[in-house]
Amino acid sequence: MKKVLPHPLLSLILLGLWLLLNNSLSAGQILLGLILGIAIPLWVRHALAIHLPIRKPFALLAYIALVLRDIIVANFVVAKQVLGPNRALQPHFLDIPLTVSHPTAISLFASTITLTPGTVSCELSQDGRTLRVHALHTLDPVAEVAGMKERYERRLIRIFGEKSTSTVQEHP
Repeated sequence: MKKVLPHPLLSLILLGLWLLLNNSLSAGQILLGLILGIAIPLWVRHALAIHLPIRKPFALLAYIALVLRDIIVANFVVAKQVLGPNRALQPHFLDIPLTVSHPTAISLFASTITLTPGTVSCELSQDGRTLRVHALHTLDPVAEVAGMKERYERRLIRIFGEKSTSTVQEHP
């Protein structure tokens, strides 16, 4: 049974979402939902098998709340910057040396930066130790990098239980 339904709860959720999205309980929609509910978990079972080493789940919830708050605040800040005189904007590319090493933690850090208006993650170095970020407006690039590391990466280190060793760099 585990081979056909490797993640039965996910299959049930997919079926339910399919029926909700189609707003129909017809036999055809139920059958298609069942097919999708079985096929999708089978198709992504290897990705779902990756163990996420979350050491502090409540810290993850606090992190999500922090990111949502920062997204809302940053929208207002960026709107003020964009609607103001454009000559006042000082964009920079920043190189952020990464302390986190787990691929999920790196992905969450880069996604957090991109989700927050005014910054976007551009590139991860080949060795996975540096994340290049474009900031729309930065008066002090070194402080900006330190702020991102303190506000987000430090929390991810706590969530994933990694050790902290890193320095701050800027790319002009």
